[in-house]
Amino acid sequence: MKFLKKIFKGFLILLVVLNLAIWFSGNTHIYKGLTDTYFKGRLKPTIDDPEIFYNRTLHAKNTKSWKESAVINSKPLSDQVIESHKKFGTKAFLVIKGDEIIHESYYDGYTKDKKSNSFSMAKSVLSIITGIAVKEGRFSIEESVHNHIPEFVQEKDKQLKIKHLLSMTSGMNFRESYGNPIGFMAKAYYGTDLKSLTKGFELEKEPGTEHSYLGGNNLLLGFVLEKATQEKVADYGSRMLWEKLGMENDAKWILDHEDGDEKTFTGLYATARDFAKIGKLYMNYGKMYGEQIVDSLYVVESIRPVNVPDVSGKNTDYYGYSWWITSYEGFKVFYMRGILGQYVICVPGKDLIITRLGQYRSPKKTKNSNVPDDFWSYLEEGFRLIE
Repeated sequence: MKFLKKIFKGFLILLVVLNLAIWFSGNTHIYKGLTDTYFKGRLKPTIDDPEIFYNRTLHAKNTKSWKESAVINSKPLSDQVIESHKKFGTKAFLVIKGDEIIHESYYDGYTKDKKSNSFSMAKSVLSIITGIAVKEGRFSIEESVHNHIPEFVQEKDKQLKIKHLLSMTSGMNFRESYGNPIGFMAKAYYGTDLKSLTKGFELEKEPGTEHSYLGGNNLLLGFVLEKATQEKVADYGSRMLWEKLGMENDAKWILDHEDGDEKTFTGLYATARDFAKIGKLYMNYGKMYGEQIVDSLYVVESIRPVNVPDVSGKNTDYYGYSWWITSYEGFKVFYMRGILGQYVICVPGKDLIITRLGQYRSPKKTKNSNVPDDFWSYLEEGFRLIE
């Protein structure tokens, strides 16, 4: 009995010490990280529960629904993609040819109206919203970030331009590690004060000389947008993008605290159909329903490779202004991508859009070091379904 009391006492002391360490180190985001993952039987953030965060709505208005092909779902899915759906927990799979849906399937209780976390696909949406602000004359991507948000970027680092944030070539020392529970990204995702978190960083490399995928760039870009538009990112995006695309459903963008700032590197919750409309906008070079929403030249630059070395020394021929780039069977492909297998894949040469939302993606990149293996199964299936 005494032995058990000693163990219990030791455990309590350990808990007190750990809690004190968390509080005094400023890592209180750990509490939310634990309660929203491990304590709910998960190892990673969820894809379908935006209510665990405060969020801001992007409103659907003047809805223009996708047309459904007269032969929708008439062609059965291949065994290969069915296996991929099962293995990686697909929730929504949508294939669009031209302006018509030719295949649409949902799994595990998902429907066309069910919202899902986009994770890093939000970066591409942020890039589009930036392009809209540029078209409005709010700023140029050649302008210094310091000139807009001097409280975040020092005068000595004024060579950092907005385009460097878009292309992930900022050279800022954010020191991000997605596997570190007390690292920058964990604090950004589960923390409650993005502005304080993002202050105090500086250049360690010349901007525009190296590609390094850093969510801190998106936070700075969000703060630039907020300052230039005098609106929160989701409010501006709602008015200038979501409403103009005639989305079928409202979307939600998660915040750091109530009425706070959008986590602009992640956390935009929307439906598969509405995500596909974002792809359609760029397939149309920024024009939808007769309106030029984003300048066509900005779209072209967005899907053009950065072509500077990445951190491994490889040429960044796979990334533009927060859009991923590859090719398949001789066709150019550009796409949005989220960490758990969220994709909007655009193939202009085939007038093809493929949207896939799900719980996992392949950990392997055997065909291309920058593209998860499951991506190719969805792309191949899209080609097959439109034959």
